[in-house]
Amino acid sequence: MNAKRSPHRLRLIRALFAAALLSLVAACSEPDRPSITLYLAVQRGDLDQLERHLYWGTDVNAVLPNGQYPLHVAADKGRIIMVKTLLKHGADIDRLTNEGDSALDLAILAGRTQIAEVLLAQDAKLDPSALLLKLSTAGGTDRDSLRFLLERGADLEARNAEGDTALLIAIRQDNHRLATHLVNAGADVNVTAHDGQSALALARSLNTAELVSLLQRFGAR
Repeated sequence: MNAKRSPHRLRLIRALFAAALLSLVAACSEPDRPSITLYLAVQRGDLDQLERHLYWGTDVNAVLPNGQYPLHVAADKGRIIMVKTLLKHGADIDRLTNEGDSALDLAILAGRTQIAEVLLAQDAKLDPSALLLKLSTAGGTDRDSLRFLLERGADLEARNAEGDTALLIAIRQDNHRLATHLVNAGADVNVTAHDGQSALALARSLNTAELVSLLQRFGAR
């Protein structure tokens, strides 16, 4: 005759069965290990591979082969979901590349203002006047990036170490598009360089006919 199982033994059997089932479910839901590097995952915008790296503990603040960091690459390429995911998993928002660029800098330089909004909302550091000069030096032409900086207090007449404003930098580079955005935004067309040369005289000396015409239309003397 079979002995009846006690309630205690039944509870134990059920508990062991439940634990085994949970273990099986967890094993089935565990993602595969990444099959490409984190660098390639971010470069390609491969969210699946990024999630694998995050699950298996890849350092999101490790320097990549190009000298940047995962957050920098994602910001530069406009990968907004990747940016949010990396920030959620501890990416250092204000870390600088060897060239001194933050993720916010790279977003603005690349015209990724949506990314810049996300970073700023997460308390990324911003010096709008310094970034305006950096944008000008890099030959930027994006009107939205310029507007983004001006709305946050960028000074159009701020000067770099050489004494040039953003407009003077644009003139030296024959960057007609940026110069147009700057004068439309209110940049001083009569600004002078550190040697006393006016913006108009500088444009003439560099034989930049389009810039000469632009400055004259806006009242440069």
